[in-house]
Amino acid sequence: MGVEVGVLSADPDRTKRTYPGVKCFDVSRGRLKAAVSAVRWSDIVIVGGGELVQDVSSLFYSPYNLLPLFLSSVFRKKSFAWAVGIGQKSELALLTPLMTRLALRKCSGITVRDRGSFNSLHRLGFREPEMLLTADCALTLPAGSREEKPSNILGAAPRDVSNRAGKLLPLELRKKMGIHRNADPLPAACAWASILDRQADKHGSEIILFPFHTGSLSNSDDVFCELIKSRMKCKKSVSIADPSDPEGFTSLIAKCRVLVTTPLHGAILAFASGTVPVAVSYSSKCIRFMEQALLMEYIVPGCRGIPGDTAVPVIEKAWINAEILQMRMTPVREKLVKRAVGTAEHFRKTFKL
Repeated sequence: MGVEVGVLSADPDRTKRTYPGVKCFDVSRGRLKAAVSAVRWSDIVIVGGGELVQDVSSLFYSPYNLLPLFLSSVFRKKSFAWAVGIGQKSELALLTPLMTRLALRKCSGITVRDRGSFNSLHRLGFREPEMLLTADCALTLPAGSREEKPSNILGAAPRDVSNRAGKLLPLELRKKMGIHRNADPLPAACAWASILDRQADKHGSEIILFPFHTGSLSNSDDVFCELIKSRMKCKKSVSIADPSDPEGFTSLIAKCRVLVTTPLHGAILAFASGTVPVAVSYSSKCIRFMEQALLMEYIVPGCRGIPGDTAVPVIEKAWINAEILQMRMTPVREKLVKRAVGTAEHFRKTFKL
């Protein structure tokens, strides 16, 4: 679009190597200081990605994510909300809707990635044409190549979501202050190991584990994947994808027949590449996407990020019907991809780029 991009980064040197030409604002010297510097440098401030507001991880999560919008108002900068998600009902604290309304009211444009988020902001007074319903931008990523014959690979993207307990302070800060007490991840790891061993025993499946999040802001998925692998009986048929190789990571997702996933973007990237997602949901955002993808029957009931006995028939159904589902997913995916590109189009139109 002919714009210069600046980002907040915890590792500016690595960011610059990966994305040459991007200007970095170092959060290791203070997040507030970095945010102020970034907003003052900008002509247009963008917030987006993930769940913009929710208060389950921490009561500081929503204020921190909305901070750039408040700063843009203070420094008289234009702003845009890019394909955002909005937490629902019990995921929001009492004052969060009001704070969201105040933060977003000065935005020149807003796009939301699902109907539930659109309805939430509509109730707060936001309307078209400034606000548009689109879809998650990850759907526009190029899909990995799929083999002609049915795959015998089961993917799993587990996550330890025990930190989502509505604490006041975020996990990273509680760790720095020495007041965080880790919940024992072993029971959840054993539950995942049991489910995956059953699948490997029944179908002779190869298992690939996908750690989506490896930073300090949440429990690290790569550590959890290693723990799950250590508890499995069929260790020789288990491998762990490398998240530092994004192209290799996504190409492995495309090789899977089914991906059992807790992270939302496990479901999104599986769907985008033609792999059948099974959602081991831990929040409404996961359920909202599966509804969008017309795959509601492949949401594991009665779980909070941990697969139990209820997961077995859902995974088996997805495995058996994978080829039919892949064909059924194609027109739905094409529709959502068209909606997903609407965010960039709305941004261009809004700022005449």
